[in-house]
Amino acid sequence: MSDSLSDFRSLRYRSGFGGAALLRRLAWELVWLLAFRPTPRWALHGWRRCLLRAFGARIGAGCRIAPSCRVWAPWNLTMGEFSALGDGVDCYSMGRITIGSKVAVSQRSFLCAGSHDIRSLSRPLVTGPIAIEDHVWIAAECFVHPNVSIREGTVVGARSVVTQDLPAWSVCVGHPCRKIKDRVLGEAHV
Repeated sequence: MSDSLSDFRSLRYRSGFGGAALLRRLAWELVWLLAFRPTPRWALHGWRRCLLRAFGARIGAGCRIAPSCRVWAPWNLTMGEFSALGDGVDCYSMGRITIGSKVAVSQRSFLCAGSHDIRSLSRPLVTGPIAIEDHVWIAAECFVHPNVSIREGTVVGARSVVTQDLPAWSVCVGHPCRKIKDRVLGEAHV
């Protein structure tokens, strides 16, 4: 077996993306760099939504997406109405990322819908969807793994690592992230 482990040419990584997909990614990276990223944070929200939509994202009305937010593949991103992606958020949308309405993903959080199969030395790409339902708040610097659903109304505490589905209307924190209490709305919740 050691001879097969030393044959590094046969174990090199193959992305699985064809030429058309790579060109599409290149075009998006250029648009992000030249037309999306340089915009002021406090203005041109509609312009950034328009650019994402031009590359296949489905973005609801009133969404705010910071210019420093990275979206790997806009065509794999869906957002409901009035949701926000904060400064430095990374939507690694190799797989589908679905974000509901009135969701806040705070600064420097990482939504990771792609990884690699560690059972193979060539580490082929594997993807898994992320679903974030309405009224969720993902606080600063969280990491959300592929194949995770965060149910309606949940708050994920800062720097949490979400490795499994989280229940609705909960406050969840930690590494790995777990429910610590129910989220109860006050009388004047609107």
